[in-house]
Amino acid sequence: MNETRLPTWRYNYDYDQSELYTKFSDWIPKQLHQWRPRNVEDYFLLYALNSANDEAIARRNIDFLKTALVVRFRHPAQALCKIENKEQYHKYRLLMFMHINLMIMRSYLHIGSLYDKRHLYYYNLDFADELKGSFAEAEVYYNQAIPYWKKAREYAERAGEYNFDLDLGPLETTRFEIQTGKLDYEQIISKHIASIKDKQKTVADFLSSVKK
Repeated sequence: MNETRLPTWRYNYDYDQSELYTKFSDWIPKQLHQWRPRNVEDYFLLYALNSANDEAIARRNIDFLKTALVVRFRHPAQALCKIENKEQYHKYRLLMFMHINLMIMRSYLHIGSLYDKRHLYYYNLDFADELKGSFAEAEVYYNQAIPYWKKAREYAERAGEYNFDLDLGPLETTRFEIQTGKLDYEQIISKHIASIKDKQKTVADFLSSVKK
């Protein structure tokens, strides 16, 4: 009796060449082509793909966004909204820089909040030593957010000098709120820093009392 001959499998996913089978590598590429960011908009979109749910993601987003501040923009024909003249393209760039600086600022505030506590209860002081270091970290990140807010406000003011709006509704709204003072992160950051200093004083007073 003749036995049915089965194809011989190889570790490189290639069938026995003596039989009429299609090589696995002929229809599944050995290496997938991966998209690589190059322009401001690419890094901007990378941030949008990630939610800052934890410190590692927030730090990665900050790296992406800082890179976006130093690389080239796409050609105007490939911008994130319709661009018809040089004035529109200049405002587009200003709005993008405004928003990128805002996102970096918010990421620093987010990381700072991970080391902060909204409420400091008396029983939290059982961990006063750990809180001392944690609050110091929070203050550092809150302060790192300040220069990015100042740059965002500067770009918003410059973009507001144009008497037309681009098809970037959320960014135009943010620009308007910054210009009118409705959105003022300087006050928000100042409140965070003042709050953290109060908590640091509470912790320091507790540690001093324990040592006596």
